[in-house]
Parts: sequence; structure tokens; C-alpha cells
Amino acid sequence: MIELDIQGSVIKVSRSAVVRLRDLAAARAGGSSAQRDLSLLLDRALGTHTKVALQRGEARALLELVATEPADPEIAALADTIRAAR
Repeated sequence: MIELDIQGSVIKVSRSAVVRLRDLAAARAGGSSAQRDLSLLLDRALGTHTKVALQRGEARALLELVATEPADPEIAALADTIRAAR
């Protein structure tokens, strides 16, 4: 599990979900610096296995990203968790 600190709320996310989110953010990185930053942060989290803190822009980018993947049950559950933590 990877721990994401989203504006003071720590959320545990499976490694596989973080990999998918990193890849999705990287695919959007050309059009958004926030998505680029998010992909780099998620990649660092995967490499170090430490808790990472998302800044406001990265948290917003993550919310946008999880909203685009409602068919993925793990990411949809993460979206609900993030919204409840805000």
C-alpha cells in the first residue's frame, strides 16, 4: 500500500492503483503541468514506498484523474474516499 497525504488526510492506495494513476497522469502530462507533477510524485511514491504529500494542484489533478475512470472499481472507490476526506 502507498500512503497519499491529501491536504492532511492520509489515504492508503494499492500499488496497482497508483501504477494506473501514474500512467494516466503521465499520458496527460503534455497538456497539464499539474498532471506532470502528479505523475512524477506518484512515481516517486512507488519507488520509495514512503508517504507522499500532495499539494493543492496535485490533489486537484488527482481528483480530475479519478473522475475519468468510473469503470475501474478500485479507482472509483478511491475517488469516493478522496471526496469524503475533503
